[in-house]
Amino acid sequence: MAEAAREEAIRRGRMAALVGAGLAAQALMLAAPGALPPALGVAFASAVLVLLPGYAFVALGAMPPGGAWLAPGWALGFGVAWLGFWVLVTRALHLPFTVLTWWSLVTTTALWAFVIGRRSRPSAPRGAPEERRSQDGGAATGCSEPEQDAEASVPRGATRSMSASPSVPRGAPRPMSAAMTGASLIALLLAAVVGAWHAGRLGAPLGLHTDSPDHIGTIRRMVASGDAFPRDAFFKDAGAAGADPRKGLWHAEVALIAKLAGADPLDTWRWLPTVLVPLFVLNAAALGFLLRGPPGAAVAGWALLVTYGGSLASQFLREAVFATKVGDQLALATAAAVIADLRAPDRRMRLAAVGLALGALAAHVYYAIPFAMTLTALGAGLAIADRGWSGRVARLAGTALAIGAAGLPYLLWRAGASYAPNNIIHTAPQGLMELFGDARIVSPGVLWDWLGAWWILFPIAAPWLARAGRRDPAALYLVTTPLAVALVIFDPPAVGALVPRLGFLLMRMVWMMPLSALFAWLLPGLLAALRDRAPRARVAPALALAGIVWLSWPALHDAADVLAHPAPYAARESALGAARWSDALAWMRAHLPAGTVVLADPATSYSIPMATGLYVATLVDQHSSPDDSLALTRILDARDALDPWGTWSRLREVVSRYRVDAIALNDRFAAPPPLDYWTPRHDWFTATRARFDAAPAAFEPVYDRGDFVVYRLHRAALDTLSGAPPRRRRVWAIPAEARGDTLAGPRDALDESLPGQPFVTGFTMDRAAARPGDTLHAVITWRGRATPPASWQVAVRFDTAVPGTSGPRWLAKPIRKLIERARGERYRFREDHLPAGGAYGVDLWRWSEAVGDSFAVVVPRDAAPGRYGVRVRLMAQPHYPNYRISDYFFDDDYYSGRRVAWLDVRRGAAPGGM
Repeated sequence: MAEAAREEAIRRGRMAALVGAGLAAQALMLAAPGALPPALGVAFASAVLVLLPGYAFVALGAMPPGGAWLAPGWALGFGVAWLGFWVLVTRALHLPFTVLTWWSLVTTTALWAFVIGRRSRPSAPRGAPEERRSQDGGAATGCSEPEQDAEASVPRGATRSMSASPSVPRGAPRPMSAAMTGASLIALLLAAVVGAWHAGRLGAPLGLHTDSPDHIGTIRRMVASGDAFPRDAFFKDAGAAGADPRKGLWHAEVALIAKLAGADPLDTWRWLPTVLVPLFVLNAAALGFLLRGPPGAAVAGWALLVTYGGSLASQFLREAVFATKVGDQLALATAAAVIADLRAPDRRMRLAAVGLALGALAAHVYYAIPFAMTLTALGAGLAIADRGWSGRVARLAGTALAIGAAGLPYLLWRAGASYAPNNIIHTAPQGLMELFGDARIVSPGVLWDWLGAWWILFPIAAPWLARAGRRDPAALYLVTTPLAVALVIFDPPAVGALVPRLGFLLMRMVWMMPLSALFAWLLPGLLAALRDRAPRARVAPALALAGIVWLSWPALHDAADVLAHPAPYAARESALGAARWSDALAWMRAHLPAGTVVLADPATSYSIPMATGLYVATLVDQHSSPDDSLALTRILDARDALDPWGTWSRLREVVSRYRVDAIALNDRFAAPPPLDYWTPRHDWFTATRARFDAAPAAFEPVYDRGDFVVYRLHRAALDTLSGAPPRRRRVWAIPAEARGDTLAGPRDALDESLPGQPFVTGFTMDRAAARPGDTLHAVITWRGRATPPASWQVAVRFDTAVPGTSGPRWLAKPIRKLIERARGERYRFREDHLPAGGAYGVDLWRWSEAVGDSFAVVVPRDAAPGRYGVRVRLMAQPHYPNYRISDYFFDDDYYSGRRVAWLDVRRGAAPGGM
């Protein structure tokens, strides 16, 4: 006993020394903000503000399955909840939350003093066996032996490497392996290092097609104002519509990290994934450990790197700083704690589940929905396995109720303060598939988008998982969670009820499917079967492994490529971001007064709050708050105000409505950004600049680099401008006698398929024949009609016959795709664009006009030779298109329009002129 007391005293001393070092580092950072390079400053600030207090709860006994090596992941969850609590305290006290950069010195010191004092009084949980306490803090491990009963937990063909004791009652924990050790630990740590290395080299995605500018702009406003829930992150006049339920306590915590590190919010956002990706790996590993012990933990960590979001080469893992991704990893941690508590009931593990769930909710309130779905589904699965109400069901119900009771006050407050789905861009039905009539489900394509072809492993493994799940809640979780997701997103009544309230968030429910955990269960079991089975019995697991490798080969290739050659990926992301005009943004931040409202195109506007903290009049498409009822109005107002062929009165109206002080025109896009409503182009920039330069008294150029210009607006001079607008390019008036008496259109119109919409009256291409790789230039002539504002798109599709095909029409598309893959050539390609480049919105077209819509299309290099019919369709579609079930099977699908021309594609032949 004396020896144990001395060892415990030594551990407490080491603990106190480490905590003291962390607090001293925080004090030094407060004394000399910005002294460290951004990468180091962000890492240290994250450690002292979030991880250091989070570790206090680990030291109290909330140790994850797998032991101390996996504890940093749980420390993140506890730290997010702890710091979020103090943000709410400052809110209640009407103080700027930024005081927490120094307040936290006191709160963290008090927390650790309590922890160390408590450890000085040795005690064991009532009724807890000694073997459930680890050497480094007495945490219950709650994990199973790495190899489980083969008949219950591995696919047919696997062997039983270690039988469960027949005396163990149903649902009781089997013998435990306390911590990560040996080769599995080395492999897991290597995965964490590779994740940090990858995130550090490329950083968080910052492009205009990501959510990053939205988040960074909000954090910059938080730092400047001290308000953890600002309503004016982007729009000076937003008012209540600026409240954003997507921005939770995590954003305030990122702002605190930026302030303590003395780093710019943009740099903080860029570097935080380097800290968070390794923690994500460890949180995935904790659930993998419950499934297969140390080998499962190592597999789960690597599987997360390779498979998350479909590929390591994609941006999704590096979005670990996003609130949704922080919630994603903390939801995994919560699941591990809940399952560990079910296996070996322990008050500390239940409290850990509550704390981790609070961390996820602090990151993003959306995670109330995944918790409700997954815990309910797991409870139903346990009730079926136990044939009714049982001790395990009661235990889970108690944990779920504790999570709900702890999180409900915050959720109710957030709902009352910020939830009002009024933004039509958010609430419009999108990403859905029509079955019949009004019956719609979430498009199955989201499975491929997020999980790739791996989604098929869930239904394949389900029978073996269900068998194992009768005794093992970890295996059961892998069955019930995907089933719960499917029962919501593929259920027409549920989708119909949820779409108006959640919008495109329904598509994100596939994120709940724990793919890394599935790999953690599958691969060790199959490898054990190959090792232990007789030669003939190895065929089934060998084929299963070969199938998994085949499914994973593209992702493995992507991972190897992005790790070996990150530069091309970085260059592509930079081309799609605001780095191309960073000098202009720096000038605006330095020279325009705080509070300036800048009018610009949506893409440029999206970058301005992020980099400067100034206000704008509009944002990109769906990136303003779900509460913003004026989101679409703002986009169209900016389009009309900056229209070089618009009226001065319309410009004055917009300037007055949004109190505009400056105008920015940007011609530095590598290509026109693919926006939903309108987009800047070179000819638009040239004409708009010429218009403003012709009135210098109203538009004073204060920054001019030729391809980027900022004007200071003088409203008095603007009020004096008058005169008819110039004639719009590529728009022709139709003589009255040629207009027709009705809006039905002329009988020989090429496209009247959609009554009440504009239709095609002419189509020309610059050639009648082309080779693969050639660029075609074409013009569609539209007959105008008054239409409501919407995300109008033009689809131009080129189709040729597929040689040697037969089969039913309702399988024509799958057959064509199989033939295309087998022959390495395509028989269809498509070009989508905004009508008239977005410069002249379809909602402004008139019956008395013909509108020329020019575009270019590149003939794919793998296009098969043949005669292609050219089809055109104008359609109003949301950001994520909705499809019919027939679109997946019939070649005559959603994009089929009226044929307007023919194109001959010839290989090796000179194209002919038209």
